[in-house]
Amino acid sequence: MFDDANIWLNAHIGLSLLSFFVVCLIVFGAAFFRGLTGFGYAILAVPLVSLVAPPITAVIMAILMQLVIGPFGIRPAVKVIDVPMVAKIAAISCLSTPAGLLLLDIVSTDVARLAITAIAIGSFLAFLMKRPAQLNEAPLHILLVGSLSGLLNGFAAMPGPPVILHFVRKSVAPAVARGSMITIFFATATMATAIALWRGMIDEKILILSVLACPLMIGGNHLGAKFFGSVSEPVWRGFVVILLAIAAGFALIKII
Repeated sequence: MFDDANIWLNAHIGLSLLSFFVVCLIVFGAAFFRGLTGFGYAILAVPLVSLVAPPITAVIMAILMQLVIGPFGIRPAVKVIDVPMVAKIAAISCLSTPAGLLLLDIVSTDVARLAITAIAIGSFLAFLMKRPAQLNEAPLHILLVGSLSGLLNGFAAMPGPPVILHFVRKSVAPAVARGSMITIFFATATMATAIALWRGMIDEKILILSVLACPLMIGGNHLGAKFFGSVSEPVWRGFVVILLAIAAGFALIKII
């Protein structure tokens, strides 16, 4: 039975049974953190999935999974977020996403893995830096956040780092930060999926892999969302640091 499963998986998704099992565990764990914090699926999943699959598979799969999970949480988010500001960041991010996908399509596998690792580590270090407590709503700052988010979205399915650094501050309530990030990431996933389809970057193997792992994505996100609101604000922010640290640590292991 295991041999048959190995043969089928290798033929249809390009992974062994063990590699597929590892991907499923990563998807569930990353989805749980996404449900709890409102972000983090790609930041955690892409570096880890890249350990057992090509970077482009990890990136495109993360984009598709975020598209599926994106609508969960949008309705309550709209009630608490600053809609005009979130809309600006989302629009700018969507416009710069194609440039990131183009870059992913032309760089080598090794360069992509190295860049994804650097993004994960840089996100963790940047979050530890002292930042102003108040949101910076200057047009230039919003442009920078949106542009960087879109580039990282296309290249690594990680629109999160600039957005996380923008919203996760002491003056922003966790519910507002979480809702803002969920809304922005759904918009960027929609744009990235459309561009990836247009460029022919979504092949049959990636699509089948995503479909097989989708129930774990939904289940992990649902479980994580149940815990949101039941933990204190310091604990919630602690989860953010832990998440970024895990992603940075595993990405560094890949380089070593």
